[in-house]
Amino acid sequence: MKSWFILMMVALSVGFTGCNTEYKEVETGYKGPARTNPWLAAQRFLKDYGRKVEVLSSWRAPAGTDSTWIIPSGIISNSLFAKQIDRWMEDGGHLICLIDHADFRDDWNLETPEMKIEPAFRTFLDGHDITLEQNGKGEVATSRVRHRGKDFEVEMKSSWQCSGPRGALEGITTARQGKGRLTIVTDARPFRNRWIGDKQHAALLKGLVDSSDDFGSVVFVRGATLSLWSLLTERAWAVLLGLGLVIAVWLWKNLRRFGPIEAAELPSPLRGYDHHLEALGDFQWRLDRGASLLAPLREEILERGNRLLARTGRLDSDVFGVFAELAGIPRERAARAMSEPAPPDASTFTRTVSDLQLILKSLN
Repeated sequence: MKSWFILMMVALSVGFTGCNTEYKEVETGYKGPARTNPWLAAQRFLKDYGRKVEVLSSWRAPAGTDSTWIIPSGIISNSLFAKQIDRWMEDGGHLICLIDHADFRDDWNLETPEMKIEPAFRTFLDGHDITLEQNGKGEVATSRVRHRGKDFEVEMKSSWQCSGPRGALEGITTARQGKGRLTIVTDARPFRNRWIGDKQHAALLKGLVDSSDDFGSVVFVRGATLSLWSLLTERAWAVLLGLGLVIAVWLWKNLRRFGPIEAAELPSPLRGYDHHLEALGDFQWRLDRGASLLAPLREEILERGNRLLARTGRLDSDVFGVFAELAGIPRERAARAMSEPAPPDASTFTRTVSDLQLILKSLN
């Protein structure tokens, strides 16, 4: 049994070692940001030449500090975007519009379907005397382009050709628009990561960017999503401001805002000391008309009063008058407090006890 196992293992090892292995190298493309951003190399290239570069993921109107915008043609999908770009070019902006291969897919997976031109973009080109035509025979190769009197060696292929004021169909057309410039590039691959280092593609990009008289920001627009909030802030900011003020006034009027929240039920007034004293007096008065409380106070007052009168030599003086003078109350109140046998009600009993306490305190 052991010998058969050994022979089987030897046969398997010989079979495996005798197989021919073939290795094939497959290029998969970039990793990291370059895989999702085809203009990363162009952005870094322009930054190295001192240009300020900005990347937009959603639409905003071109700013006065922007000198060049590089956008896919599909960005201009409505008349609002076209009007904003027109105003910006009239003030000196340079728009570089890319036709074919301008999406954000990987450079190694760029099988672009048939390009469809937006009606708004065609209207935009017609307004600037630029014609965009598709070659029915397929892609047209372009090996050399001329820009501002200088030739650039390029490698471009596109089924679209454009013509400007000169009337010749070309891969790149540029023309003045007011104080600014409009440039149409039919094939965007010379400016993408994979091809910008070939031929004179980088030099052409720098020449196009430098053709603007303004040394402002170069903006790469990734998308043209116009959010509802951005549209409202641009077109209806006055309404939003008024609505915000109304909400602020309503909140100020209805929300509690000064100090802590008030308790739902107020504390009982019987918790005060004076109310406790009144309740105690009422209880004692109902028991024995207050005799058990008044007698000890009166005895203490008479004892201290006699000692005071003897010490001051006023034994023949009016006792009630002396007590009233010392306590600061009328003589009638002092006499009633010392001689009244039974107060008629609880409040009178309480006042009597208060007067006796004043007299006793004045004798100390």
